[in-house]
Amino acid sequence: MSPHNIDSIILSLLERHAREKENPPEFRERMLAMGSEGGRFVETIVRSFRPKRGLEFGTSSGFSALCAMKGALAGYSEPSACPFQLITVDFDPAKAAWARDNFEKAGVGGKIKILIQDGLEAAHKVAGPLDFVLLDASKAQNLPIFKVLLPKLSPGAVILTDNMLTHKEELREFGQFVRHHPDLSSAMYSIGNGVEVTIKLTDRLTNEVIPGDSLETFYGDK
Repeated sequence: MSPHNIDSIILSLLERHAREKENPPEFRERMLAMGSEGGRFVETIVRSFRPKRGLEFGTSSGFSALCAMKGALAGYSEPSACPFQLITVDFDPAKAAWARDNFEKAGVGGKIKILIQDGLEAAHKVAGPLDFVLLDASKAQNLPIFKVLLPKLSPGAVILTDNMLTHKEELREFGQFVRHHPDLSSAMYSIGNGVEVTIKLTDRLTNEVIPGDSLETFYGDK
């Protein structure tokens, strides 16, 4: 299937997102997506930074993962030629099944691994080094997850955190942490729901691969 089919899946999800704003369904059935502006920003960041090993928290429908994959695929004739691989985490099996279906329809099912798991548990499990992270799930878990992932981030890794404007109080401590850490450069952009862009500056922290983790094979680590 052509990677260009990503566009049609993203469009269909955006159309559903617009309908949900007018007539919100039950919470567990909602997309909880970043929206068109946030999605374009994710695509642009991935296209610009060209990461190879990504991790997302908050799969939902798979919208933001598809935006990231669209950015990664720019310039490649087919998904198999693109080195970017993504693990996406969600605790809801129904959302994971929905996203998996969207990934397959878009032709990128082989590039995205879904973990049905608590976010903090997944952060401990996934092997590093990582050069792209998207935090868009439980706001209370953002800082604990980030602290677990910090030693696994490659120098130059980019971390995007959504909802910095819509969840200001919940994410205040997180924002203070990333903006004042000596190994990070971070700023919030008024895009969509508010996106914090954080860059890992140095390699003073250990980029350690967790031994014995089954995801090492997915990431190509030996």
